Amino acid sequence: MRIRGLLAALAILPFVVCGLHGQDNIQFFPVDQIRPGLKGVGKTVFEGDKIEEFQVEFLGVLKNATAPRHDVILGRLSGGPLEKTGVAAGMSGSPVYIDGKLVGAVALSFPFSKEALAGITPIEEMTDVVPLAPQAPRPSQATNLRIVPIPGSREAGRLIPDEENALESWTHLLGGSNSGSSISALRLPLRFGGFSDEIIEKYASMFRQLGLEPMHGGVMTGGPDTTAESIEIAPGSMISLLLARGDLNLSVDCTVTYRKGNDLYACGHRFLLTGPARIPFAASRVLATVANLASSFKVDVAGPLAGSITQDRFGAIYGVLGEKSPQIPVHIRVDSSLNRVEEYNFDLVQESFLSPLLLNLAVASTLGATERMVGPSTLEINGAIRLANSDPVRIDDVISGNTNTPAGAAVSAATPLGMLLSNNFPNVQIEGIDLSIVSRTENRTAKLEQAWSSKSEVSPGDKIEVTAVLRAPGGETLTQKLPVVIPESVSDKTLSLVVGSGSTINMLETRISLLTSAPRDLQQLVQALNKMRRNNRLYALLMAPQRSFMFQGDEFPSPPPSLLQTFLADPAVASSVTLSGTSIVGDFETKAIPYAIQGQKYLLLKVLGKKD
Repeated sequence: MRIRGLLAALAILPFVVCGLHGQDNIQFFPVDQIRPGLKGVGKTVFEGDKIEEFQVEFLGVLKNATAPRHDVILGRLSGGPLEKTGVAAGMSGSPVYIDGKLVGAVALSFPFSKEALAGITPIEEMTDVVPLAPQAPRPSQATNLRIVPIPGSREAGRLIPDEENALESWTHLLGGSNSGSSISALRLPLRFGGFSDEIIEKYASMFRQLGLEPMHGGVMTGGPDTTAESIEIAPGSMISLLLARGDLNLSVDCTVTYRKGNDLYACGHRFLLTGPARIPFAASRVLATVANLASSFKVDVAGPLAGSITQDRFGAIYGVLGEKSPQIPVHIRVDSSLNRVEEYNFDLVQESFLSPLLLNLAVASTLGATERMVGPSTLEINGAIRLANSDPVRIDDVISGNTNTPAGAAVSAATPLGMLLSNNFPNVQIEGIDLSIVSRTENRTAKLEQAWSSKSEVSPGDKIEVTAVLRAPGGETLTQKLPVVIPESVSDKTLSLVVGSGSTINMLETRISLLTSAPRDLQQLVQALNKMRRNNRLYALLMAPQRSFMFQGDEFPSPPPSLLQTFLADPAVASSVTLSGTSIVGDFETKAIPYAIQGQKYLLLKVLGKKD
C-alpha cells in the first residue's frame, strides 16, 4: 500500500509542476454553482517571492454589481497577515480556487471594512478580454488638432492646439473617484522613484480617479535577495507594469491570476481601460505587506523585463511572456543655475495617454530637483523627438516668469509628444527624445511696446520691413525686424497686419480662420508640429477681407468664381470645402531669441494697386 501510494504521488508530480508554470489543464468553477458557505483557498505573495495560501469563505454572488452582466462573487478572506492588513493593495488578481478549480481573482474591497471582505471577479469574465478575431486596424485620424494653412506654401500649415490639448485638462477624461462607495476596485499601487514630492502630490487626485494609489518607491540594490530576476511567474505571483525605468521609475503592481503557456491574466479589473495596449511588465519581489488604517499595501521591487501587456479591459489585463513592447528612450540635460550639468536617462512606455503625461512629470521633476520654483526664472528648452520613419519634431521654446517655470517647460516638451501619439497614424515609431534645458535665475519676459512698417501704402508684390521694439524687465530694449511680402493677388484693399507673440497670434487665428483641417499623414503632422508658434519668436499675420476656401488641407485664397463653382458642383467634393470671408494672406516670423515674448500690435496697410 505504501509503494502504491508513492507511485500515485509520482504520477501526479509532473502535473503539479506544470501547473505552476502554465495551468494548461486547470478547470474553472462556474459562477452559478457558488453557494454561501462554500470554502476555498486563494494564492498571493505576502513577502519575497513565496506564493502563500489564504482561506476564502464564499458569501454569495452580486449580479450586475459593477456593470451590466458583470457579476461579483463575495468572499471573506483569512489567514496569513490578512487579520491585520485586510485586503491589501497589490492583491488585485490573487487567484481563488474551490477544490482545485479556479473561481476568479480578488479584485474589489469594501473601504474602511473591519474585516477582510473582498469582491472576486469570475475567471470567465477575465478570459473574455482577448478578442476572438484579429481586429481591423484603426483608421488614421487626427484628434484635437487644427492645422491652419500658411499662405503661399504647399507645406503643412500652423498647428493650433485646441484647449483640450492642455496637459492639465486630462482630468476631464476621468470619472469621479469611487473611494467612498460601498464596494470598489482595489487600487493598484503606483510606485514613484525619482519624482519630486510636489509632482506626486499635484497629480495624486488624478491618479486616484484612475484607480491608482500613488506611493514613493525606487529601485532596490544590494544583492540577489532584492531582485526579481529568478522569479517564476505563476498564479499568485506579483508583476509590475513598467511605465518608466532608469533614473526615474514608475510602475503599477498587481497579481497574476491565470497562466496558460506564455499567456497570462492578471489584476481582475482594468488598469486604465485602454483596450489594446503595449505595456512592458516584469516579475516583482515583495519586500513587505504593510498594514495601514486607510489602505494596506504591498512594497515590492521589479526585476528585468518579462513580457508585454497587450489588452487592458474591464475584467482583467492580459499579457504575453517574452513579447516586447516599444519604449521611448529619454535623455534630459539640465544646465543648472547651480553652475553644473545634470543628466538623466530613462525609458518611457509608448502609449498615447500615458507617455505625454509621464514626460511632463519627468521634466518637471528633474527641474524641480535643482531649479527654483518661486522667484524670477527663465528656462530655455531645446531638443527633438526622433522618429524612425520621418523627420524629427523640434522642441524649441523659452519659458520665463516668477513662479513655477518648470511646469511650463514640461508642457512645452510633452505637448508635441501627445499630438504625435494621439493621431493613430500606424507608422509612428519614436526612437528617442533628447532635451537640453538651460536655467537662469532671472526673468526674461520681453513685452512688445511698439511696431511700425517701413511703408503704410503698398503695392502687390512689395517687400516691406516691420520694426518691433521689445522691452525687457530690466528696462533695456530689443529691436526685431520682420520682412513682410505683399501678395500679388491683393489689390485696392486695406490689409491688417497683426504683430505679436505666438500665443496671442494663435488666439487671433483661432477666432478668425475657419480654414482648418486635420493632418493627412505623419509627415504633414511633423511639418505642422515644427511650425507651431513658440514663445521665443515674434510673429505677424497679414489679413485681407477676401473670400477663400480650403479643400483637403490646401488653401485657395481669392479663388475665381469658376473654380469655386467647379468644386461646389460635386456634392461629394462640396462637403469637404470650408469657406471663409477673411483670408490670411501672409504669415511671418523672426528668428528665435532667448526671451519669452508677450503682447501684440495692429497695423493697417493700404494697397494702392498693382504695379505697372
